[in-house]
Amino acid sequence: MTETLLINFLFLLLPVLIYLLFFESRAAAAESKLVVFLLSTLSMILCMTFPIQIAHLGFLFDLRYVPFIIAALFTGYKVAFPLYIVLNIYRFIIGGDGVFMSFLVSTIIFILVPLGHKYFIKQTSNKRVVFAGFVSFLVMLLFLTTLSMFFPTLNRDYWLIAVNVVTIHVLGAIIIMVFIEKIIANAKNREAFAHSDRLHVISELSASVSHEIRNPLTVTNGFLQLLGKSERLEEQEKRYIDLSLKELNRAEQIVSDFLALAKPQAHNMVRSNLNKKQNM
Repeated sequence: MTETLLINFLFLLLPVLIYLLFFESRAAAAESKLVVFLLSTLSMILCMTFPIQIAHLGFLFDLRYVPFIIAALFTGYKVAFPLYIVLNIYRFIIGGDGVFMSFLVSTIIFILVPLGHKYFIKQTSNKRVVFAGFVSFLVMLLFLTTLSMFFPTLNRDYWLIAVNVVTIHVLGAIIIMVFIEKIIANAKNREAFAHSDRLHVISELSASVSHEIRNPLTVTNGFLQLLGKSERLEEQEKRYIDLSLKELNRAEQIVSDFLALAKPQAHNMVRSNLNKKQNM
């Protein structure tokens, strides 16, 4: 049983690998519910195609609910509903005595799990991992409750199945969530780095443009001052020159303030004696 479930775990990793290879660098695809639906569907179908039959009862167990739960928590009913339809149609095609039980468990998951979507999204990365693991644990309790109906008594075989099922399912959900949260963190770090890089380029460009603007302003200011000292000008004309000089000075001050954003300021620097710091 453990070997087959580990194969199911590999099927859970496959969508993560596909995402890393083809969709991680695409911002639009990263937030696309269609991508989430397709990758989750692939994982569920593979898990159901290679299940394990428990105790020869026709009751199939696999990790199909892990992508179902995670997709429902991240996207709510919009993706959970089509996944619910696909899961039950494919389970009906497979057949077996556990079809009704699968329908019952998946229906309860579909109704209840997406209700936690808004709460789930607002949580920190670590809390989301714990929350997904807890939901997976509750789902397995529901599954084991339905499974107990096939056992006249809860014997050793049942408890052995229960321990394996709960452990592998919950650990599988937690490990996949850790990978997903790592992908999300990497995407945010890349976005922050790109934003910082854009700000640096804008800062350098601003400094260059500010210098280019300041040069003609300085030249114009100098010639207006010389012109203002001419004795041939009337008082009205000198007032015009004084007004022009004031506006030029204001423009130079604006350029200076703008340039100050692109270079470190001496008044923000603090002197410190490293020898005293080391002796403390």
